[in-house]
Amino acid sequence: MHDNVKDCLKELLDFNDPESKNFTVKEDIEFRRPGTMKDLKELNTEDLRNLADLLGMTDLYL
Repeated sequence: MHDNVKDCLKELLDFNDPESKNFTVKEDIEFRRPGTMKDLKELNTEDLRNLADLLGMTDLYL
């Protein structure tokens, strides 16, 4: 969870960069695996909810 809008937006932009070829997901401390579309959607949803919280718009997802 981010403490400010800028960091949250930066993460969303990084996750969704169409030029990125190395989208991986951390399974545990030592293992990463290639990310799936479902992983990307889950990360996006988490960050979008974080943004809504930071902007005082929690009602958008509750």
